Amino acid sequence: MHTRYIFPRIGLDIAAWFALPAAFLFAYVTLFSAPSVGVLPHFYLVGLAFLTLVTLRLAMFWMIPAQAWAQLASSLLTSAMLAIMIVYYCLVLIGIQSWGRVISWDLITSYSSQIPQLLDALEIPLFIAASGIALAYMSLLAATWFYLGKFDWTPRFSSITSRKFQGVLVFSGCLLCFVQVNNFTIHPWVTEGEPVSLTLFPTQSAWSLMGNSIDKLGAARQDQLEDETRTAYSPNLQADRKNVILIVVDALRPDHMGMLGYDRDTTPNLSKRVPMSKSVSLHSTCGDSACGLLSLASSKFVHQFSYRPITLQEVLKIHGYAVHMILSGDHTNFYGLRKIYGKVDSYYDGASARNYYMNDDQLVLDYLDKFPTWNGTPVMIQFHLMSSHILRKNQESRIQYTPAANYLRPENRAHKSNKELDQKAINFYDNGVYNADAVINDVLNKLVQKGYMQNTIVVITADHGEALGEHGLYMHANSVQEELLRIPFIMIPFGHKPLKHINQKPTNSQVDIAPTILAELDIPRPKTWAGSPLQETGIRDLSYFQQGWDVGLIDYQDRKSLFKYWINTKTGKEKVFNLSADPNERLNLSEKVPLEHKRGWRLRVLPGATSAYMRPIEQ
Repeated sequence: MHTRYIFPRIGLDIAAWFALPAAFLFAYVTLFSAPSVGVLPHFYLVGLAFLTLVTLRLAMFWMIPAQAWAQLASSLLTSAMLAIMIVYYCLVLIGIQSWGRVISWDLITSYSSQIPQLLDALEIPLFIAASGIALAYMSLLAATWFYLGKFDWTPRFSSITSRKFQGVLVFSGCLLCFVQVNNFTIHPWVTEGEPVSLTLFPTQSAWSLMGNSIDKLGAARQDQLEDETRTAYSPNLQADRKNVILIVVDALRPDHMGMLGYDRDTTPNLSKRVPMSKSVSLHSTCGDSACGLLSLASSKFVHQFSYRPITLQEVLKIHGYAVHMILSGDHTNFYGLRKIYGKVDSYYDGASARNYYMNDDQLVLDYLDKFPTWNGTPVMIQFHLMSSHILRKNQESRIQYTPAANYLRPENRAHKSNKELDQKAINFYDNGVYNADAVINDVLNKLVQKGYMQNTIVVITADHGEALGEHGLYMHANSVQEELLRIPFIMIPFGHKPLKHINQKPTNSQVDIAPTILAELDIPRPKTWAGSPLQETGIRDLSYFQQGWDVGLIDYQDRKSLFKYWINTKTGKEKVFNLSADPNERLNLSEKVPLEHKRGWRLRVLPGATSAYMRPIEQ
């Protein structure tokens, strides 16, 4: 190779290396509406990675005398870095598509440690997955070997320069890379939406909550009010301090529960308790776990979130309660869920359970076996169950409905009118609800044995719903349709007379759960809470919801026609449904309702929108 061929081949290297990032960024900005200001910072990081690669390739030929071995080492290094880039880009796009946020490093490491269990949940044999990954990497390695065999310029460069000069270049390149990486860690481009920055430093610009985020400026204003309320709050020394057992079942839909009228008996154990229970259906504030759990704990709609909310757990601790969290799923690493709960007396979740798959509810039952018997101190125990979640552990012994298929896999989804696939997805979900019912029954029985149920309120609810093909969607965190927002609320008394009357109102919201629990205990609710007890007969005019780009409200001012409105802040498209006449949201009335109504709704929801990468909507 002549010297004049080195620079064109360096240019070819650069073009080949930046081709994949360019394609990714095109999708990142155009398909997912990420901020374009993050493009150049990402190219800078990609260039830094390229500089690192070139430096190490030069070091290979400097340190390894045999050219064939140096080329092999260079091929292994290059293919490994390309593989990491490909996997990372795929994870970023999957994260944005699935829950509206760039995937965090904590989440990557959390699930990476449980790949076999995750594959089992997805019904993918480990051998097939490993073989596919190995084949893909070997193909990438072969392509890299072929490319470097024909176009690598580093051997020629090494042959025409002195070893001393090469050593200086390698040292200088390593030093420059180290300095620039250090600068990046100090000043990452989180506010610009650069993806690597968001992965490694997801909380520096805002608290990321899957498809939504908490802005620091807005949170500061709200937290000031929270602190003032916290200081002025007066506990009720005469409160009826019953024990509180709060069971949150991930992605549980009320219309798939036998006890609430579903035509399948998916809840045989809970159904036995129906005469003693109070159950209603209400709206969650969003379609994902992070904001759903925060709304439940803090009695806030999404646009009211802050960093230091007064939570149900905090209020109960003020009244002398011990608070314990026993949670299936990884709440520690999944978008900061753990800090939602504040200071508690004990905390255990899937990240703490080293010998379990993090989404296996058996970890909850086994931990409860070791839990001490009740000592008479009023207690709140919050459970989180994953039995109805799509990433749950498969329970072969509790499969009631067949054929069933995990609809996380695209081939198991009915994209048009394939009734067979529809039924497989529904069967898979219903098996999860059936298993959740069994786990709830086991939890309650263990608590009875340990003495916690002598004078106790049991509340069973969900963080959000689940799409099962309605409107062409599956899973959650991807829309604000009713199947994503409708959740159950069940109260069961143990060891005391029946509960106060719970009102089934169309205005019931997730933000009402915490106030309802406090009302049963004669404990005053904080003034900053947005919810009101379901025991009260009053009806609010509006409730709010949002998920990612979609922000909206339900208008209850016309009691005969409950209008649900939302606007996509990315496209500006609006949807309006009359839930009284069209509960399944079949007919979009956006073009038929008066313009002044839409304008009024729009002005209500847009100021509070906290979607990722929010863009202004032209008025």
